[in-house]
Amino acid sequence: MEFYALMDKIQGKLCNQKLFGAFLDYDNPKIPEAMQQIYDQGYRDIIVQPAMLYKAGHTKNDIPDMLAQFRKTHSDARLYYGGPLGVEALVVQAAADAVTAVLPPCDGEDVTLLVVGRGGRDRAVSDQTINLCRKLDAHLEVGDSRYCYFSDGAPSLPSALTQAAHSHYGHVVVLPFLMFPGRLLSTIYAEINKAAAQYPAFAFHKAPAIGTQDVIADALVQKINKATLAI
Repeated sequence: MEFYALMDKIQGKLCNQKLFGAFLDYDNPKIPEAMQQIYDQGYRDIIVQPAMLYKAGHTKNDIPDMLAQFRKTHSDARLYYGGPLGVEALVVQAAADAVTAVLPPCDGEDVTLLVVGRGGRDRAVSDQTINLCRKLDAHLEVGDSRYCYFSDGAPSLPSALTQAAHSHYGHVVVLPFLMFPGRLLSTIYAEINKAAAQYPAFAFHKAPAIGTQDVIADALVQKINKATLAI
């Protein structure tokens, strides 16, 4: 599983800190259960670092609420929250590497990049995708860079794929801004496959999720080390 592969990389970069894994949903242990296990083993200084990209509902509300509830029943526990990764330099590097891995062997000016981000009612979430797109455009030698959203935002992924297929570019590299494979990535890939079947003269290239790259492990270790300084 990609999450555990990332954990192994992080553990290898940490000196004497013990690393535990937990899940928000869909798998076990859940975050409160893992924190209880850590507490029961005698740890009182606990760093909670999400392996997440977006400053959205999960990282702004759900996880902080879990920490607040844990504090109510464990008054001697000292909790440190690292927050999401956002679009800091190492994340941009990971995204650029994912794009480069699938770039076709052609003139970069014949390629348009399509960054697929998470939509939502929170403008800050949408702006994060726009910010990443701009940074990648400055970082990569491609003809054009655009963004779209796979939910709750415009332009939508289907419309962006259609627009790209009607452009003068011969190739589009689609970068889903996701940490790990899963249902969302499969849904995005299915939309790309649908567009590829509809526009066979146009070449679509699917970039992978970015979460298992070494630079993502480095980015998370940086945040963990920053939290460690507060202990």
